[in-house]
Amino acid sequence: MTELDSLTQDLQSAFGDAGAPVLSIYADINPARPENAGRAWAKRIKNALKDLPEIRDAHGKRDTPLYDEVLALIDEERPAARTLALFATRGLHGRLVVRRIDLQVDLPVVDLAQGRVEARWGEPYLTPIFFAADEYERGGVLHLEGAKWRFYELFLGELREDTAVFADISADEWRELKDLAERIENAAALRRAHTGGSFDKLSPKEREAAKVSTWMHKLYTRLAQALDKTVDRLGVERLVLMGEPWQVSHFEGYLSRGLRNRVVARVPQPGNASNPTPADLLERVTPALEAAERQAELALLERIKEQPGVWGLDPVLDALQLGRVETLVLPWALDARIWRCPEGAVGGTAEMAKLFCDQPQEVALRDHVWQLARDFGARLEFVRGEAEARVLRDFQGAAASLRW
Repeated sequence: MTELDSLTQDLQSAFGDAGAPVLSIYADINPARPENAGRAWAKRIKNALKDLPEIRDAHGKRDTPLYDEVLALIDEERPAARTLALFATRGLHGRLVVRRIDLQVDLPVVDLAQGRVEARWGEPYLTPIFFAADEYERGGVLHLEGAKWRFYELFLGELREDTAVFADISADEWRELKDLAERIENAAALRRAHTGGSFDKLSPKEREAAKVSTWMHKLYTRLAQALDKTVDRLGVERLVLMGEPWQVSHFEGYLSRGLRNRVVARVPQPGNASNPTPADLLERVTPALEAAERQAELALLERIKEQPGVWGLDPVLDALQLGRVETLVLPWALDARIWRCPEGAVGGTAEMAKLFCDQPQEVALRDHVWQLARDFGARLEFVRGEAEARVLRDFQGAAASLRW
């Protein structure tokens, strides 16, 4: 279980079923953005708090302890992140409950367009956190290096090493693998040094060193099987292989077809290959995974166009509420408005919603989209970059693949 998984359970327990009003804050705190220089985001959050109706305690007085706790958390120095989420409420017997979560990713279903802060007092707005924990795909990174291969689970920018993956491989086996790998790498280096790079120019001794032994073949088979089990156990959808090109390429041949289909990138060693920091790994891996995600989004839109699926807000919502939608595709910057009836039926226009009730209310789609998708069994996909531009331009703001 990742730290975020644990936090979502904690949030649900502390805020989801409390029944008391909750202060929910989301803020863009990405230090790479000029507008956040000098912790300018902290001032924006405090200004947003001032714009809310004053939060009062059970006696009708300003809840100063709540404000003080929230401001202290805002001012707390923490490692750089991209999004801050903060929640505060009065729990059982008036006990003050406050949580701050720093995430290494942007969150969908959060409107940060106005001042890059969203603050609410009332119903808990936990949907973005729960959505992220439920719907984001997990990535995996296999680092092939020396006498110890490592596997990392990557989820929402959080990198966690799984130490159980190769637990059955002994230290002696790792040392022998390292020795054989070094001999092959030396032979490969000699080959690259020869003009033209012809293998025939290597001596018989060098060619012999480059051969893979029967022992190595058996070990690679065991390593591949162990990796397969770990990927299934963790629910990893996309896999990145990191290491020397010859070894990455060779080991990939031992993977099952299902596992090979999950490999989205092969990247070179990080600068400190024997003991890389999380930052070293993320620097190599994150661009590759993001490129794979953008590619998959465009491919999904092509499938919707060819299926054919449906697009346009009214047709998509209609299909969704009939249980026809398999995947609901929306732009990352979701600012669409819909009309909602008291019992929950929705329409993309007031006219469509009036087929269900006499007086539908206009609401933000982002406030209800997670519930709608869950109620009708659809998978949500928020797209960015070129795919987002296509959804807005060619699919009238929403698209969906269909079950039938």
